[in-house]
Amino acid sequence: MEFLMGNPFSTPVGQRIENATGSSLPAEDWALNMEICDMINSSEEGPRDAVRALKKRIMGNKNFKEVMLALTVSLVPASRVF
Repeated sequence: MEFLMGNPFSTPVGQRIENATGSSLPAEDWALNMEICDMINSSEEGPRDAVRALKKRIMGNKNFKEVMLALTVSLVPASRVF
């Protein structure tokens, strides 16, 4: 069913998540992570788009660095609430 919804990295949030979780990054880009958080919180589609993009990046990915960066991005919105 998910294949009918298109590429999760085609949305603005998805594009930023793809950039923030790329294996070419030397370390976490916290400015980009905060931008993603603000985008998630500023639109109704943001949370759904972020979950789809993070799921795509994590599920079945054998690149440890990409998975770890995706997990870092996934924790940022929760920490911004407090």
